Amino acid sequence: MRLKFFAMLAGLAIIGAGPAQAQQPAPKFHCGELTDNLLPKIEASFRAGTDFSPNNFACLAWQDLIYFMWPAMPNQRGVPSQPNQPAAFHSRGLTVWESYKTADVTFLPNGQDPGPWDGPQLLTTLRSLPAQQVSQGTLRHLTMTSKVSRSVLANILRSGKSMPPDILDEIAQAFGGTLYDLNGNPVYYEVAMNDIQYNYIRQNGLYDANKQIAFAQSNAIVLPAAPNTTTQGAVEVKAAWKVLTAAETLSGHFHTARALLDGPLLPVTVGLVGFHVSISNGAQGIWFTFAQVDNAPVQHPATSGTFNFFNPKCTEPGTSTPCPFNAKNANPGQVVQINPDNARADQLNVYMHYMLKDYSPWPYYNLVDVQWANVPVPIAKLPAPQSAPLPDGQPNTPTMVNAVLETFLQQPGSSCITCHQYATVASVGTQSPNYAASYSYAFGRASPGPK
Repeated sequence: MRLKFFAMLAGLAIIGAGPAQAQQPAPKFHCGELTDNLLPKIEASFRAGTDFSPNNFACLAWQDLIYFMWPAMPNQRGVPSQPNQPAAFHSRGLTVWESYKTADVTFLPNGQDPGPWDGPQLLTTLRSLPAQQVSQGTLRHLTMTSKVSRSVLANILRSGKSMPPDILDEIAQAFGGTLYDLNGNPVYYEVAMNDIQYNYIRQNGLYDANKQIAFAQSNAIVLPAAPNTTTQGAVEVKAAWKVLTAAETLSGHFHTARALLDGPLLPVTVGLVGFHVSISNGAQGIWFTFAQVDNAPVQHPATSGTFNFFNPKCTEPGTSTPCPFNAKNANPGQVVQINPDNARADQLNVYMHYMLKDYSPWPYYNLVDVQWANVPVPIAKLPAPQSAPLPDGQPNTPTMVNAVLETFLQQPGSSCITCHQYATVASVGTQSPNYAASYSYAFGRASPGPK
C-alpha cells in the first residue's frame, strides 16, 4: 500500500509539473572526429578555420556568431568584454561586430583617408549628437535598401566588368531590388569590417579608387588570412535589419538596435533578420549566413502562421488570387525561402537553441548554410594584375542564399563565392579595369581622390 501511495504522489507531481517544467533530454551534435569535439561554447572565442568536415564548419559558424554578438569593450573597437564569462552574454548594448567600422566610413567621398582604426568615424551628413553616437556604434546609420549598394551597382553596370551576361543581369536585377516587410518598410543593409581588413585597406591606400587601380596593376589585392585557427584574418559582415513594431520589440525574438534611417533623423528600433559573414583565408574564404527563424515559410507558401515577410492571407487587390512571392519591389513583400536550411546546420541549430535557451534572442536564429572551397586556390600566387573572376575553389555547395539578403536570386547555382568571385576595384570615369578585389564588393564603393 505504501509503495502504491508514493507512486501515486509521484504521478501527481509529474502531472502538476505540466509540460513547461517537463525535462526534455538535451539534443546531441558532434563536431569533427569522435575524439575532438568542437561544439560551440558560450564564450567570446573566435575560430578562423578547421578541417574540412561539414560539421566542423557549422560549429565554427555558430561559435563565431557568439563571438560577433558578444558585448564589446567600451571604447575599444572589436574587443569583447569579459570574453570568458557566460553571464556577460546576457548584456545588451553594443556588440563586437557593431563596433567595427562600416563600409560607409571606410570609403569616403573624394578618396579621403578614413583615419586610424581607433579614431572617430568621419561623418559629414549628420548633426553633432547623432554623429557622435553613430561614430561610437551605439546608433546605426542605415542607408542601403539593396544588398549591394547603389554606388557599387552603378559601378558594375557602367563597366560590365567582363561578366557573363547572365551573371551581370542577376546582379543588376536581383540585388537592385528592395525588400519590404509586411508594414511597407524597406529592409536596410549595412556592411562592416574588422580591424584586419580595415587596416589593410588603409595601409595600402585602397580607400581611394585611383590608388586601388594603381595598386592592382602590380599587386594582388589579397585580404589578409588568419595565421592560425584561433586568430582573426580579415572579416567582413553584412547585416539585414527590419524596422520593428512595438510588439516585435517586446517579443525578445530579435537582436535589436536603435538606428537612423536614410533621411529621417528620428531613431527607430530595428531587428536583425539576416547576417552574412566572410572570413578570409588567403584563398576563397569561409562564408556563412544566419536568419531569424520567423522570416519566411520554407519551400512553398504557407496557409497559416506568422512571419516577418509573408502574410498567408495576402491576395491580389479585388481578387482571391494569392499575392506573388519573391517578386522584386513588391510592397508589402511576400517571401518564401526556396532552399531549406542545410541539413547538418539544421541539426546543429536544434542543439544551439537548447544551449542558448536562457540567452534570448539567440534561440530565434538559425544557421542557414556554410560555404568553403574544397580545392582552395591561394590568390596571392596568381600573377598580377589579377582579373575577375577569381577561382571558385570548387565550393562544397553550389547554392547558398539567404531569403532576406538574396530574396530575388533564390535559384540553383547562386552562392556567395560564385557571385563574389566577380568583385573588382572601383571605376574612375571611363576607366573600368577588371582587376579583382579579393572577393569583396566593398572596394567598389571607393571614389577617386586627387592624383
